Amino acid sequence: MNSVKLKIHCFNISIHQTIQICIYKCFILIFILLLTIPKINVKASEQESTPVNVALEQEIHNTGVAPNENIIMRTDTSAVIDMAMQPGVFIEGSSYPNGENTYAQLKVPTQIIKTGGFYFIVDCYHNQVLYNHQMTTDVEDWKVLTRDVELPHSIASDGNVFLVTDTERNRILVFQWEFSRFRHVQTFTEIGERPHYIEYDRESQSFFVWSSMTGEMYIFKNDLTGAVCLSQVRQLFELKDYYVRSFTIMGDKILFPSGTNGYMILADKNTLEVKERYSVTSEIAGMAYATKIESYYYMTIACDLKADQKKATMIRTTDLTNLSEGIYETVYTQISAVPNGIPYYIDFFDGAFYMTQHNTLKSVVKFQIQNDMIVNTKMMF
Repeated sequence: MNSVKLKIHCFNISIHQTIQICIYKCFILIFILLLTIPKINVKASEQESTPVNVALEQEIHNTGVAPNENIIMRTDTSAVIDMAMQPGVFIEGSSYPNGENTYAQLKVPTQIIKTGGFYFIVDCYHNQVLYNHQMTTDVEDWKVLTRDVELPHSIASDGNVFLVTDTERNRILVFQWEFSRFRHVQTFTEIGERPHYIEYDRESQSFFVWSSMTGEMYIFKNDLTGAVCLSQVRQLFELKDYYVRSFTIMGDKILFPSGTNGYMILADKNTLEVKERYSVTSEIAGMAYATKIESYYYMTIACDLKADQKKATMIRTTDLTNLSEGIYETVYTQISAVPNGIPYYIDFFDGAFYMTQHNTLKSVVKFQIQNDMIVNTKMMF
């Protein structure tokens, strides 16, 4: 009997010791887990934040313009990529293809401008750019700068070279005036997607070229030899894959009209960092151009947000924030004698504004603005 009790007592001690050991092991396991949880959280946090950075870098890299190490500046809304002054392709011994214009009328002209001492008309649907030494309304008097373009939209000059947007081929063509004719001297390929608008900025001595579908601004400069080189690409992330037709340099800012994104943007000229956004109603979302003249902002509307060109018009407002409420003045009928036209780009030269328009017999209209009044309007050709 005593032997049995001893065995039971020993058995109880064994169970008690086993339980103590298990409890001790559990405390150790819990302590280890408490030590490792912060590390797990840190790793999880790193994993959660990594896709954002990777997506941003991948978005920049996927444009094909430069590897990430060439990014010299980045903001929350934009990036600047150094392109190391790439010179494009030089055209050696190119012929002088300038000839006479054979068309009696313009076909969907996008721009008329005076630059570099010449007058130019970008005759978009005739796939040609015209030039003249004087402003004449007989289109057949104009000569052809180039026909080696597909649906060109704009031209700009610094007085020495002339850059043309070859929109559908994603190219920029460079011309020089030599021996009383224009010669094609350089070509830049893979300039974004459908580059629409180009403007020369005298302050920075740079050509700004806007890729209308990728949210990219290509910056061209002259090197020490006078050759045109691609200096930078500035990216505005939120306009990627939206159709925005132009821009206007306003001091140290750039104003972008609304496109398929549905709002206007005011950005820093040097970085494209977004400073302001201005919502607009769907009826005026398809803007072609926006600029400020005296007290008013003027916008040409090519269509509405659904691409309905019947909504084309021209409006103005003193305050861009009013556009979200549909508060603006329609002024197209004050400028054009044809109310069903489609206004496009506006340029200023020889003391007046010139605007191209589509869907009309007269494709160019001239007007002046004096003390915020639209005066001296004239249908040109």
